[in-house]
Parts: sequence; C-alpha cells; structure tokens
Amino acid sequence: MLLAKIIFIAVITVILGITISNFNKEFKVYITVIFGILVMFMLFIELKAYIEEFTNIFIRYNIRIEYFTTILKIVGIAYLCDFISLLCKDLNYESVGKKVEIAGKLIILIYSIDVIKIFLDQILMLVNG
Repeated sequence: MLLAKIIFIAVITVILGITISNFNKEFKVYITVIFGILVMFMLFIELKAYIEEFTNIFIRYNIRIEYFTTILKIVGIAYLCDFISLLCKDLNYESVGKKVEIAGKLIILIYSIDVIKIFLDQILMLVNG
C-alpha cells in the first residue's frame, strides 16, 4: 500500500513538474525537493513500527541496545547521503553530490569501527566465559 502511495505521488509530481517547468524552471526544483522530503517522511513513519519491534527483540533477549542504534545510524547515514547526493545531481551540482557521498562513506567507516569493537567484545566475553 505504501508503494502505491509513493508511485501515485511520483506520477503527480512528474506531471506537475512537466506542466510547471514550461512556465518557470525554478519551480521544478522545488517540486522535486518537496517530493523527496514527503517520500522520506512517509517511509520514516512506516519504519518507526519496525524499529520499535527490533528494539523489543533486543530488550527481550537482553542484548545491549547500542548495537542496534549504531547499525541504525549507519543505515540512516547511507540513505541520507544517497538522497542528498541524488538531489545535488538533479540540480547539476554533481561534484557536491560526490563529496557528500565520500563524506558519508567515511562517516560509515567510523561508525563501523565501533560496531566491530562491540562484536569483538561480545566474542571475547563468550570465549572467556
């Protein structure tokens, strides 16, 4: 159902963008940005229930929640950087978009080191008893 809503809004956005770009090209950019923000908002609302479910699983099995939050941050950074990068490419600022991608990859690398440390701590705790 969510995908149908997004497709419907995308079709309306494309039609509106084509129609308005004949009169003023700047409004096409605004429509694209508004569409992107609206879709992200819709997805985050849907994702909230699943995040709560994962949090309950972590609590039920007595796993530290920081594992999940770190992984969630990594995934969020990846999607956000991709969204911003594509937006920059749409606005003909591809070089800025590439720099956002590189910055996102480096930030993901930094958070990945924390995840590796956490998993190594768990393995050592299991081995040592």
